[in-house]
Amino acid sequence: MKQWMVFCLSAMVMYGVEFKNEIDFSGIGYNKRHSEVLLSGNSEMTYKREGLEAKVRLGYLYSSEYAKRRYLYLNELYVTKDIGSYRIDAGKRILYWGELEGYNITDIFNTKNYLKDPFEKAAKLGSWSVSLSHYEGEKVIEAGVKFYEERQEFGDVQTPYYPLPLPYDPLLKTQQSRYTPTLYISYAWSSDAIMESESRVLLWHGYDAKRDFLPADADRLFQYAYRVNKLLLLSHLVYRDTIFKFEGSYTNVIDYLPMSDYWQIGIGTEQSLYDLGGMDLTIYGEYYAYGYRNRQGHEQVDISEIYNDDLFLAFKLDVNDAGSSEVKAGILYDLGNKEKVFKVQARTRVMDRFVVYAEVLRLFPAGDTLLDRFDNHTRMTVGVNYTF
Repeated sequence: MKQWMVFCLSAMVMYGVEFKNEIDFSGIGYNKRHSEVLLSGNSEMTYKREGLEAKVRLGYLYSSEYAKRRYLYLNELYVTKDIGSYRIDAGKRILYWGELEGYNITDIFNTKNYLKDPFEKAAKLGSWSVSLSHYEGEKVIEAGVKFYEERQEFGDVQTPYYPLPLPYDPLLKTQQSRYTPTLYISYAWSSDAIMESESRVLLWHGYDAKRDFLPADADRLFQYAYRVNKLLLLSHLVYRDTIFKFEGSYTNVIDYLPMSDYWQIGIGTEQSLYDLGGMDLTIYGEYYAYGYRNRQGHEQVDISEIYNDDLFLAFKLDVNDAGSSEVKAGILYDLGNKEKVFKVQARTRVMDRFVVYAEVLRLFPAGDTLLDRFDNHTRMTVGVNYTF
């Protein structure tokens, strides 16, 4: 039996199958919740051969304290095929559309995974879709279809950072069928004629990434997905060691009177300073704004609306040592109601495959605000990440 398993694994490696596993073990302390031990990670298998790539990726999470923070989830299962200047992508995928460091206004393709961490941008749920891309020099035209809407879990009221004022019913109601497709077309281009730049424009027709919250009964809420037309623009421009960034969107709500049309913008800069005592420093500054075309409706969109009239300031310090050690710190400051989110991270690599890290996240609500529902507390994390 062992010889057969060795033979199968050897054959898979020979024919281009790669395996990657990531295991993360951490201890998390909360000042107003029970502490927990968290086991999470991903298992990934990728096949690459002659213009064809296939990928399967499982994600898992296990909390010692909160039963709602336990799952095993097929997050990606897709095939990519290159045919001349064309590329076809089909399956369950995670895409990243964005330029800014703190929050990405244009990153709307996937549903966010709030069970894992509402403050982690990469925490997403894979979406079933197919797309066709055409490459012509520095230009890419892409058209895609997203086939259905994912339900979104928030855990229960005992879970840390539960964002809602009432218990949540994971039932998802939709304006049309949950399987009504969402369509998008994208045009991306880059240039270095005067300064290096990359930009993308997207047109989106279908369900919005934002959702309304409605009462299921007197004691529970559920999500309602409504359909929209969206125009998205994301761009960055490089001048010497400075990067200027922009993300913007305009949303036209289709036949759902309780919700107004709305716009969002985010602008930012990224400045790099090299060889400061052997270390490199990157400084980030970003601003986000949100507004409605008119004031009809109850304007009840999801928790990402905290990024409204907000300033994000952060830095990253690369030590440039053998362990690729780095320290990150950032603050999100609401200029209107003065609430703040503060985060510090430090990590270093040991013995090639292990990364040891620590993190402190502190919330400073400003009274009766949406952020205040997350509870005014500090989260402290110490963990180790192993990749093989």
